[in-house]
Amino acid sequence: MNRIKTLIITAVIFIFTAIPSESSSLDSLIQKSDINKTSTIAVSVKDVKTGKIVYQYNEHKLMNPASAQKVFTMRSAYNQLGKDYTFKTTAYIDKNSNLYIKLGADPSLTTASLKNLLTAVKEKYNKPIKDIVLDGTIIDNKQWGTGWMWDDDANPYLPKYSPFSVNENKIDIVIQPGKNGRIPEIKNKSSYSLMFVNMLKNGTTDSLSFERQPWLTSDMTYIQGTIKNTIKQKLPVDSPERHFNEILKQAMASSKLKFTGSIKYAPVQSGAQKIAEINSVRLSELVATTLKNSNNFYSEMIFKKAASEYSKKQGSTEDAIEMFNKYYSDIKSEKPVIADACGISRNDLISADWMTEALNKLYKDKDFDDFATLLPKPIEGTLSDRLLDISLKLRAKTGTASGISSITGYIDTKSGKKYSFAILIQNFSQPVINIKKFEDLIIREIYKM
Repeated sequence: MNRIKTLIITAVIFIFTAIPSESSSLDSLIQKSDINKTSTIAVSVKDVKTGKIVYQYNEHKLMNPASAQKVFTMRSAYNQLGKDYTFKTTAYIDKNSNLYIKLGADPSLTTASLKNLLTAVKEKYNKPIKDIVLDGTIIDNKQWGTGWMWDDDANPYLPKYSPFSVNENKIDIVIQPGKNGRIPEIKNKSSYSLMFVNMLKNGTTDSLSFERQPWLTSDMTYIQGTIKNTIKQKLPVDSPERHFNEILKQAMASSKLKFTGSIKYAPVQSGAQKIAEINSVRLSELVATTLKNSNNFYSEMIFKKAASEYSKKQGSTEDAIEMFNKYYSDIKSEKPVIADACGISRNDLISADWMTEALNKLYKDKDFDDFATLLPKPIEGTLSDRLLDISLKLRAKTGTASGISSITGYIDTKSGKKYSFAILIQNFSQPVINIKKFEDLIIREIYKM
C-alpha cells in the first residue's frame, strides 16, 4: 500500500512539474482548444542563448512544414553562396558569329534585364548574328518537385522552374465579362501561346477556378466560374523553354539585334569571347524576397544554384538536399526528410523540436543578425496583417497548404528573453484563417513568458 501511495504522489509531482509554471497558460490554451481535438498540433519553444526547453508539445512528431521550411533551406543556400553572391547571365560570340547566352539560374531574370544584356551585346558587336545558342547547363532541367500535386499545375504561386526561366515563368491574362449577353472573354497579354477552355459565365460575383489536366495535354487551361468585373490573372507557363525563346525574340527585336539562324541549345564553345554580362541583385535581397513573400520559384532556383556551387557540377535538388543535410548535420534531433526547397512537397517531414534546434544553431552563426533581417516581421509579406502589436519583437516565416499551417522564427519576450519557436498544425478542415488566429494566440502567450 505504501508503495502505491508513493507512486501516486510521484506521478502527481511529475504532472505538476513537467510543465513549467511560466508556460502553463500556453499548455492550457493548446490542451483545451477545439483544434487540438480533431487536428495534430506540435509546438516547441526554446531559449536561443541557453538552449533550455521552455515548452514543447508533440515536439518529436514528423509533420509537413509547408513554406516554413524555406527558413532552413534558404539558410543552407545562403551559407553556401554568401550574402553578396549575384547570379550572372553572360553573352559570348564565337568566330562564326554565333551568340551564346550562358544562363545562370537567376530567379529574378526579366524581359527588361534580357534587353539590357542584348543592348550591351549590340554596343560591342554591331554585326548580324547567325545562331543564338542557349547554355542552360548550370542546373538540371527537372521542372517539377517530387511530391508536388498535379492540381497545382495552374497555380501561379508554383510555376515550373528551369535554367530557361524568365519573368518567373508566368504570363498575364485579362478576363472580361461578356457584353450584350456574350460569354466572358479571355485575352492573353503575352506572345506565348496558351490554349484556354472557356467555361465562364457572367455573374454577380467574381468566382473563378483554373485547372490543367496534364494527363491529356499540358498547354490547355480550363477556366470556369462566374465573373462580374475585369480580372487580371497570372498563369504559369507549361514550357519554360518555349516561353524563354518568345521573350528572347522580343528582346532581340527591341535591341535591334538581327540573327539569321535559329535558337539552339549547347554549352558555350571553347574559344568563344565574352562580350557582355548582367548581374542580379545580391543574394541577401533575393532571399529576403523569398522569405518575406514566400516565393516558391525563387527558393527552388536559389537552392539548385547553391547545389551547383556545393557539388562543383550541374545543380540538382538531390545535391541541394545533401548540402542541406551537411549544414545541419550537428543537430541532435529527428533528421528531417525534405524533397524540395519551398516546403510544398507532401513528402517533406520535419519536427517542431528539430526546427527550434536549427533556429538556435542559426542564432550562433556569426552572420545571424544579417540573416534574421531577411525574415518577415509583422507588417511585411505574409505577416502584413498579423501580430501588428508585437511587430518589433517578432521575426517569423509562415507556411500554408491544404490542411496545413505553420509558423517558425524568433520572438523577444516581455521579460527580455529571446526564444526560438515552431508551431505546426495539420489535418484540419476548418477555414485556415481560424488556424492562423490560433497560432497568433499561441505566439502572444509565448511573448508573455
